[in-house]
Amino acid sequence: MPALPPIAPSDVGVTGTTKGTAHITLFISIVETLVHRGSTLGAVTMPDLVAMNATTSRKILDEPAQPLVEGGYALRVVHTTGRRSGERRATPLGVVQVDGALHLISPDRSRAWVRNIEADPHVELAPGEDPRRAVPADPEPAARAISAYLKAMQVPWALRAFPMSPEASHEEITEHLDSIAVYRLDPR
Repeated sequence: MPALPPIAPSDVGVTGTTKGTAHITLFISIVETLVHRGSTLGAVTMPDLVAMNATTSRKILDEPAQPLVEGGYALRVVHTTGRRSGERRATPLGVVQVDGALHLISPDRSRAWVRNIEADPHVELAPGEDPRRAVPADPEPAARAISAYLKAMQVPWALRAFPMSPEASHEEITEHLDSIAVYRLDPR
């Protein structure tokens, strides 16, 4: 993964706006990956991540639900079941709509929420108590979903978590499908 600039929790301003929430969500996802891999980011610890995750989830749930639009993404709180604890987990994530289907995308298959989905594919999207089953996306729809996500994303340091740029060709994206998790979210 490309090197990210030093980040601390104080680098992210909680503005209460959708854009501010998006920045926090992406910050959490990237830092979670780095902490999981044993990287250090100054004062960021797992308890910091848990607190940021909870704050971001509350903000998403307190605001009107962002509309899901074709080719774009909207923030949702994705509830999974912890693979070891069996406890319900809440993770703020961007849900991408492509070809009428909803998708979750992670540039890193080792993230906790990805491993939880691998163990139990039943998820719920909030707001809205929308039960879904996360199914690994086939290669063609997965590549289209990744392309849409990268093009919709506006945060440069978040984009650097991916092994390709927003301008990547279909072929470049498909070359990296083995390292990127893409789930289609089917209604239950």
